[in-house]
Amino acid sequence: MNQPRTYTRGMQRWWLRRPSYRFYLLREGTSVVIALYGVFLLIGMATLAVGPGAFEAWRGLLFSPLSWLLHLVVLAAFTFHAWTWFKVLPLTVPPVKTRRFPRGFSDVTLNRVALWAWGVVSLVILVAAIRGLQ
Repeated sequence: MNQPRTYTRGMQRWWLRRPSYRFYLLREGTSVVIALYGVFLLIGMATLAVGPGAFEAWRGLLFSPLSWLLHLVVLAAFTFHAWTWFKVLPLTVPPVKTRRFPRGFSDVTLNRVALWAWGVVSLVILVAAIRGLQ
């Protein structure tokens, strides 16, 4: 008996079909960079547990030009990742009664408030870190 032939779309290079797919993969790729940076920080904590000499060697590595470049790449990845998640934020807010936001409060306003709050908190952490290094 002949079985019907069903159409199966190929999955080769599926991310090239739409710009939104490429954008999605770029965002997910930044999470890999962030996870690797977390491992890098855990290594720093492990050197702290080993002893002061190992920790000072790790701190010396932090001030190398390659480390500065790494931190700039990680900062760009963090920024892009956070920005894309703030763009999704209005979709995650549950509706209250029949409206999602109070009157006069739109998706754009929520994005702006979240980005400003993120910027202020980041600035406070940066100032605290710089004061801690002195």
